[in-house]
Amino acid sequence: MTTHFRQALALLREERLFSGIYIAGTALAIAFTMVMAVVYYIKLAPIYPEPNRARTVYFEGIRIEAENGGMGQTGFSAKAYEDWFKSSPNIEYCSPTLLAAGTGKTIGRCHTSVVRGKDDYLDVVRNEVSTDFFRIYEYEFLSGHPFTQKEVEGKEAVCVISDALAERLYGKGVDALGKTVEMESDLNLRVVGVVRGGSQLTPDSYADIIMPYSMLDVKFGSDYQGVYSIVATVRDDEHLQALKQELDDVATRCWQSHRDQLPQFGFGEGVKMKLVLTRNLETHPMHVLQTENRDGMFGRLTNWQLIKHYAGILFVLLFVPALNLCGIVGGRMERRSAEMAVRKTFGARRSTLLNQVVGENLVLTSIGGVIGLLLSWLAIYGLRTQILGMFFDNSNLSTAPIVEGEMLFAPTLFVGAFFAILLLNLLAAVVPAWWSLRKPIVESMMEKR
Repeated sequence: MTTHFRQALALLREERLFSGIYIAGTALAIAFTMVMAVVYYIKLAPIYPEPNRARTVYFEGIRIEAENGGMGQTGFSAKAYEDWFKSSPNIEYCSPTLLAAGTGKTIGRCHTSVVRGKDDYLDVVRNEVSTDFFRIYEYEFLSGHPFTQKEVEGKEAVCVISDALAERLYGKGVDALGKTVEMESDLNLRVVGVVRGGSQLTPDSYADIIMPYSMLDVKFGSDYQGVYSIVATVRDDEHLQALKQELDDVATRCWQSHRDQLPQFGFGEGVKMKLVLTRNLETHPMHVLQTENRDGMFGRLTNWQLIKHYAGILFVLLFVPALNLCGIVGGRMERRSAEMAVRKTFGARRSTLLNQVVGENLVLTSIGGVIGLLLSWLAIYGLRTQILGMFFDNSNLSTAPIVEGEMLFAPTLFVGAFFAILLLNLLAAVVPAWWSLRKPIVESMMEKR
C-alpha cells in the first residue's frame, strides 16, 4: 500500500488535470451518496430518543373498509387505546400519542401556545401520552422524572418539558422543576420533569410539552373515535405476528357487537364493511420505507419493488459517476499501454499490474471520498433547512433544525462511506485496467504514448 501511495502522489504531480477531475468526480459522487445516507440514517437508525425503532410499531387510526373500495379513517379515543391495546400480552409498551405516529409529520392539533408574559406567547408542539411513552422513547431527564401512573389516573395537571422550552420560559440555568406552564387555553401544568430535547428530524418523539392523555380525552360522536394514534413496541417478530392475529380478532368482535361505538361512514346502503386495525403493521424501518413509497394513496409496494427503487437511487448516485470516471481511467490506460507492455516483457504479471492500477486509483478515490464526506457534512449542517426540507415535513422544521452529532458521525455511516468509496474505485478502475492489460504485448507497445 505504501508503494501505491507513493505512485499515486507521483501521479498527482505528473497528471494534475486527470487527478483533479478524478478526485472532484469522486468527491461529488460520495457527497451526494452520503447526503442520502445521512437522511435515511436519521429516518431509520436507532438515534436519540428513539433507540427502540427496530421494535416499534404504529397504529395510525381506526380504519373502516367497504367492499366497494370505499375507506374511512379517523383517530383513536382513550377508550380504544385502553380496550384494544393497553392490556395486550403481545405488546411490550404502548401509548397513545397526539403526533401522527409513523408518518413523519406533525399535524395541526399538536401545535398550541404557552404564555410567557402579558401578550407574549410561545408556539410549541405538545403531546398527550401514557407513562409507557417514556419507555418507548428513552429521553434523558436533566431534572425530575416522568409523570407517574397515579398522576395519569388522577388526571393531574402535570407535564414534562424540553430543556429548550424551559430556557425560553424561565431563563438559562433556571431549574424549571415545580414551576407552572400556563397554556393558551387557561390550563396550568406543573412541571415534573425536564428532558434533553430531541430534534424535529425525529417527529414521532419531538415535543416541547408532554402531558398525560387522561387530562383532555376528546371524542367525536362515538366512543372509540378520537384524536390519537397509537405507538407500541413488541419484543420480537413472533409477538408481532401474534399481535396482528389478536387485533384482527378484536376488530371482528368489535364490528359484530359494538358497531354503534365506532365512527360511521356512509358508503351506501347495503354495502358490507369491516373494521381494520392492522393494515401495514410492520416495525419502524419497513413502515417508513413503505410510507414514503406507497403506490398511489393507499397502495403497498412489495419488498422487490422497494429493492428496485433504492437500487435505482444507488445507480444514479454511484454507478453513473463511476461510468464517467471509468472513461477517464480508460483514456489514461491507453496512454500507459506501452509502459505496461514493457513491464510485462520483463516478467511482470497481469495481476501485479492490475493491483498497481487499482491501488493508485484507490488512493485517489480515498482522497476524493474524504473530501466528499466533508462536503456532505458541511452541506447538511450549513444548508440543513434547504436540504433536509426536501426529505422531512417542512411544517415541523424550524429555520435551523437540530442536527445531532450522532446523525453525522455514526459508525454505520463511516462503513457506508468506505463501502461507497471501494465500490466506486472498483467500478471506475478495474474494468478499464483489466481490458487494457488483456491486450497482446506487441499491440500495446505499438500504441502511442
